[in-house]
Amino acid sequence: MISNEGARLGAEAARRLAQTGLYRFEPGLTAAEFARIEREYAFEFADDYRAFLAAGLPVNVPPDEGQTWSKPWPEWRGGDPEKIRDQLGRPVEGVLLDVEHNDYSSHNPSGTSRSTIATTAAYRPK
Repeated sequence: MISNEGARLGAEAARRLAQTGLYRFEPGLTAAEFARIEREYAFEFADDYRAFLAAGLPVNVPPDEGQTWSKPWPEWRGGDPEKIRDQLGRPVEGVLLDVEHNDYSSHNPSGTSRSTIATTAAYRPK
């Protein structure tokens, strides 16, 4: 069940992004599409992102000159599953890099060991 605040924030974000005219949108994801994606990649969308994607699905278009990342949106409909898994894994890679190369102890008041953090963060969607 989507929280009212999450739904409001997600719909508002979609509306504002659409107003910029910088992105193209398709009809939002359906309940069946959300269920398939969550099952296939073993995660659950946050309420606000679910509402955002239900309001309208942003799609990738050829990049403008000077744009450095040509496909900023996961291609939830018909996208390459390996590319989607790679996109889903990027935040994990960033955390692992931060744990490995920075003083993580100041952000870790519980004293959780680096190996535990790395093992937990190493989870990859199916």
